[in-house]
Amino acid sequence: MSRDEAAPPSIPDELLDYDEDLVYTYKGERFTGTGYSDVSGHGRSEISYVDGMQHGVARDWYPSGVLKYEASYRKNARHGASREYREDGSLSVETIYEHGILVSSTSYDESGVVVDFHAIEECDPNFGYLQQLRKRFG
Repeated sequence: MSRDEAAPPSIPDELLDYDEDLVYTYKGERFTGTGYSDVSGHGRSEISYVDGMQHGVARDWYPSGVLKYEASYRKNARHGASREYREDGSLSVETIYEHGILVSSTSYDESGVVVDFHAIEECDPNFGYLQQLRKRFG
């Protein structure tokens, strides 16, 4: 970013509007920037938007300031890794999404040992659709 370019705005969530297609606007224009909320006793949340769609990272924090959750979005759909953390900072769940479709999910106990794992299989109803999306969008 050059010195002349302004950083994308950070706007309280309650100032953003959205329509039935989940396109977010601010003052009547598609929003690019970060929407946030700070709720007493619940912590902070931030969501990145590009051209009115969730795109980039979304994060939630515990009231203590420890990261609680992070997810990646592409054009309003989860795309990439999502992680949930315990308040002690240890990883609880990691999921991988592509184009909004769950590809894999791994759950961990408090000591970091895998306690559950699931991956999409060819027999899954979404598998064929995922293949089409991969061909079309990469």
